Amino acid sequence: MNARPDATAGTAAAEATKPVTRTRAGTAPFYYRLPDTPEGHHIKEYASGLRQLVRFVGVEEQVVKYSLS
Repeated sequence: MNARPDATAGTAAAEATKPVTRTRAGTAPFYYRLPDTPEGHHIKEYASGLRQLVRFVGVEEQVVKYSLS
């Protein structure tokens, strides 16, 4: 019998097995790309769940498609 306590209890190794829950702090949108996102474009997602396809021209953000479903 193994009398030693579990070495991973309460450590990052134990935390890694827990499912990750995405929390969205505040109202700031976040940007990401998927493998099928067109070149030069990003997906902008708001806390409400609204997703937009956007591109950047210089420092200006342009909305290409308002609502992705």
